[in-house]
Amino acid sequence: MSSPTLVERAFYELAFRAEQDEKARAVLVATVKGFFFAVALERKRGGSQLLDLARTLAKRYGRWRAPRLVDRLKLDVERMDSLGAIQNWEDRVFGVTGHWTHADAVSATRCETDCPFAKVAEGAPELCSDVIHALETETFRTLNARYELLPLERLLSKGHRECTFEHRLR
Repeated sequence: MSSPTLVERAFYELAFRAEQDEKARAVLVATVKGFFFAVALERKRGGSQLLDLARTLAKRYGRWRAPRLVDRLKLDVERMDSLGAIQNWEDRVFGVTGHWTHADAVSATRCETDCPFAKVAEGAPELCSDVIHALETETFRTLNARYELLPLERLLSKGHRECTFEHRLR
C-alpha cells in the first residue's frame, strides 16, 4: 500500500482518538455523515464517482488500520471470536450499538441495532452493502487470508431492524 496522504493520516488518527474522546468522535461522525450525504445526493442524481471513491478509501483505510488494530486490541488473527474485537472497536468509535449473536473460532455474527449513519445511508444503501463491506473485508483479510464476510443484506439503511454481519474463516 502506498503511504497515506496527509488528509488520510489525519482521518485515521481521528478515528483512534474518537475511541476515548467524545469531541473527536463527534467530529468523526459528522465528517462521515457529511460524506455519506454527498454520496447519497450524487446517487440520487445517477452518479457514482463519490461511491467509487468511498469504496477505494475504505479499502485503503482497512489495509492501513489492520496491523495497528492487532497491536492495540491484542488480537489472535487465527480466531474469529478474537478478530470480532475489531467490530467492537469500530462500534465504540463510530457510535454504533450492537451485540454478538454468535462467536466461535471460525465464525461470528454481529447485529447492529442503531447507527448514526443509517438514516443518511437510506439514500444510498450501497454505502453499507459495498463500502462498509469493503472496509471490513480489507481489514480482516489483511490479517487473515481465510477471512470472508457474507454479503450485507439485512441493513438498517434498507429498512431492516438491524444490520447483520456474518464473519467466517474458511
